[in-house]
Amino acid sequence: MKNILIIFFCFIMYGNSFGQWESTIRLSGTWTGEAEGYPIKFEISEKAPDLVTFSFINFQNERFTILKSDVTANEKNEFVIRIKEAKFSSPRYEDCIFSTGTLTISDVLQGSMRLNLKSVGPICFISYDVGRNMVDIKDLILTKEKSNK
Repeated sequence: MKNILIIFFCFIMYGNSFGQWESTIRLSGTWTGEAEGYPIKFEISEKAPDLVTFSFINFQNERFTILKSDVTANEKNEFVIRIKEAKFSSPRYEDCIFSTGTLTISDVLQGSMRLNLKSVGPICFISYDVGRNMVDIKDLILTKEKSNK
């Protein structure tokens, strides 16, 4: 519940600071963009009233999900998500739990946003020659997919 209230408060602050006449900006949904020449999706979903998850899905349909986080807003009208627990969806990497990193969402408009992801843990080694990590993302522009509802 704490995270939802913080996000709601951030929406109100963001809307008031830029004089927008719409009540809130809805971040929940699927956002698409391109990172390093490949398509990427970013999903924000409310699983329960007190649980919001953030997921990256690459062109191979691999999912990196932030399971636990703290969400705040800063003076630049950015949403800052401090990662406490994140992991890949593949059973092969089920033991790879990442517990650090920062996701920043900025320049939020009706249908676009800017995203930065920094330092999501070290490489997780499965064996001596097989490792997995989530690379940093800088200034990724995402566009919200239209809902079929």
